[in-house]
Amino acid sequence: MRSAKRFVALLAVSCACFLFGTPNLHATSYTFVGAWEVDQGPYWASDPSAYTGQEAAALLFGGNAGEYVTSTVDNNPTDINFESWVSTWGGACGGSFPCGTIVADNSVISTGGLYLSLGDQSAFVSDWARGSQYTNYAFEATAATPEPSTYLMLGAGVLFLAVVVSRNRKLANFSLGM
Repeated sequence: MRSAKRFVALLAVSCACFLFGTPNLHATSYTFVGAWEVDQGPYWASDPSAYTGQEAAALLFGGNAGEYVTSTVDNNPTDINFESWVSTWGGACGGSFPCGTIVADNSVISTGGLYLSLGDQSAFVSDWARGSQYTNYAFEATAATPEPSTYLMLGAGVLFLAVVVSRNRKLANFSLGM
């Protein structure tokens, strides 16, 4: 019975080494790719498309919207707030001009995908949000690569588990008289 408790304890330690030593494969790092001011988009009277911050980034820098995150803060990846400046058709600041609103970087309000009606929003249109204070910063998201030390910890945990299992088998065989 004492051997079984020791085995369970060693197995728990090995599992901890395995679990905490493995990388989070879903972790993401971000690379700054560029910035734009909301009013650099098409003039609003032409019924342009309404863009989320992510869609505007993909339009301007290539790729798919899901590859990007945006920020209203600056070009430093540690400051990303996952938000975008947008212009709202008809304004959203009680008539004061210029006027921009901060929304989630995947948010858009539109009429059939267009910046067409009162209340529609776009992160890339020349309308109410005018000037450099309404700058969106785009970052490309990439999966993080694990460090070599992570693999070393993983290997040590697996090796430890193998030694424990092998040793307990020998002890079990010895006590059974084999």
